[in-house]
Amino acid sequence: MNEKKAADAAARKAFHQTVLRLMALALTLNFAIEWLSRHRFVSAFLFVFTRPHAFLYNSLIIACTLGVALLFRRKTFAVVLTSMVWLILGLINCIMHIVRITPLGFYDFVIWVKNTSISNAYVTVGQFVLIGIGILLFIAAMVVVFRKAPKWRPQRKRGLAFVICLWTLTFGCTVPYAMVYRDYADPAKAYRNYGFPYSLLRSAVDRGISKPQNYDRETISGILPEPSNAPAPAARKRPNFIFLQLESFLPPDNITSVQLSEDPVPTFTRLRETCSGGWLYVPMIGGGTANVEFEVVSGMKLSDFGTGEYPYSTVMKESVCESVAYDLKELGYRAHAIHSNTATFYQRHLVFPRLGFDTFTSLEYMQDYTVNSLGWCRDACLITPIMQALVLDEAPDVVFTVSVQGHGMYATEAPAEPYAIASTGLEENPGLKNAFEYYVSQLKETDDFLARLLEELEAYPEPVVLVAYGDHLPALDIPEESLKSGSLLATEYVIWTNDGSLEKEREDLASFQLTAYTLGRLGISNGVLTRFHQQRWHDENYLEDLHDLEYDMLYGDQYLYDGQSPYVPTDMKMGLVDIEVDSADYTGKALIVRGKNFTPSSVVCLDNDHLDTVYVDSGTLVALPGLLEKISEKEGTVSVAQVATDGTVLSQAGELPCVLK
Repeated sequence: MNEKKAADAAARKAFHQTVLRLMALALTLNFAIEWLSRHRFVSAFLFVFTRPHAFLYNSLIIACTLGVALLFRRKTFAVVLTSMVWLILGLINCIMHIVRITPLGFYDFVIWVKNTSISNAYVTVGQFVLIGIGILLFIAAMVVVFRKAPKWRPQRKRGLAFVICLWTLTFGCTVPYAMVYRDYADPAKAYRNYGFPYSLLRSAVDRGISKPQNYDRETISGILPEPSNAPAPAARKRPNFIFLQLESFLPPDNITSVQLSEDPVPTFTRLRETCSGGWLYVPMIGGGTANVEFEVVSGMKLSDFGTGEYPYSTVMKESVCESVAYDLKELGYRAHAIHSNTATFYQRHLVFPRLGFDTFTSLEYMQDYTVNSLGWCRDACLITPIMQALVLDEAPDVVFTVSVQGHGMYATEAPAEPYAIASTGLEENPGLKNAFEYYVSQLKETDDFLARLLEELEAYPEPVVLVAYGDHLPALDIPEESLKSGSLLATEYVIWTNDGSLEKEREDLASFQLTAYTLGRLGISNGVLTRFHQQRWHDENYLEDLHDLEYDMLYGDQYLYDGQSPYVPTDMKMGLVDIEVDSADYTGKALIVRGKNFTPSSVVCLDNDHLDTVYVDSGTLVALPGLLEKISEKEGTVSVAQVATDGTVLSQAGELPCVLK
């Protein structure tokens, strides 16, 4: 009997020691993760002592995952595997901070899996190879640990009781923690304040817009804006609207700690001095362009959605949303989207029809473009499709354009020759100095593009309103205190007209207010959210009521539309001009396809099989040997497809029999 008691006491002691080691490991892992997140040991150390409740709560989350190992014979393997997963997540978050400033969220994994074009934008081929090698090494290491690590006899009753208690405690702490720590308007700041494990898990479960209290028809009716009494501009006076979203665009004179040898953006500086404009407060830093454009196009506030959510990848896959495109189409406008990157980036080819666009010109439909040293398309290529959209027909146009040239990651290596515009103030950090000067060189080219676009628009015979703005700050280590705006979430916007019809006005805006403000300056108030922003801007309950309207539109019973949304997805056309196939001749060595408006993304298809294709010019494609053995005197139907970088067929033109010569 004494031996049994002694054995039980020893087992209990061993179990308690194991639990203590697991809790110590959870604290250590959490500190390491926060160290990675902040890139500095001192910052992680300060987090522990300035926010001990947050540190301990996040350690509890990690402990919950480690504690499950007590139920398995291969406890050591389970602990090592769980620890490695947390460290890898922390490392990915660290890298994401460097690449785009915005921290890692659950939807990043969803987007990367479904949109390979996005991962291609941030990861080079060489880095993909290293990642692949790393994954193989990780798997090999786990196999070794699985085979070599000692087994133990699990005390499942004690282990299960501990796990239940630990999970209950953590869940009990989660409810008040989540109620207090829920402000993710600035994701990077929130992750630092609330902890990485909590923020990452919150981003996985927090989705959509929360249901308002007392949600019913009467509540929604009570916050609807009043119908507009002012008549819209007469048809002949309706201006064309161009919304120009400039990638990572921030005039460098907004950074007080750095001086440049010359102004790289003289055109934007002139517009700032002569046109309406102000600070534009956006929801993202260093990345997340699609979320900024969603706010501008829809008038909805991103922070009302889930933590780290990308509406393009969630609700907009199945819902139709009121937008500036739908609003202006009520007045006879045609709505065009233009983006100098692949159409599948953030699934825009699927989302834009649900935002009311009639056409979408992506990089796959552009011919004469060049790329910078990082592979991003230069902004100058946007002039042709913008002007094509304006002259497409007699209807007034709204053209939403998204550029990419200013996209990071910026080159940190010293250039072979000094950049044309030099900086002072960053000498202590040569890598940052090189990256900043590279960024400035791209800003200069973007400003040159803006100057050329203005020349075209000044000569255009119809009235045009151009709204140019930066989507977010560049992915550079810019201290908040060195910004004139005092905020990492502030860019700038300007509103220019080719007829000088708008008086200069200074107004600081949030990006979800930009279109309503612009339309209001021109006397246009179509759309519920447009009128709501215009009428309720300064009301005490403005943001709360906006949240309720957004919920009703996308997740509720659509009381504001009497239960039935008036919007349906458009039959959106890819590209502004038709791609035509005139002939397909097989010479015995190559298949030569002639037509019109081909681009480098055009691929010759034989009976829907894609052939290796060489783009000769806009009228000629050559398919090289491969599948050509299928051609005979009696079979072979040739067409031309526009294919995205991830292999998605965006459109297909022509079905001609192949002619043997």
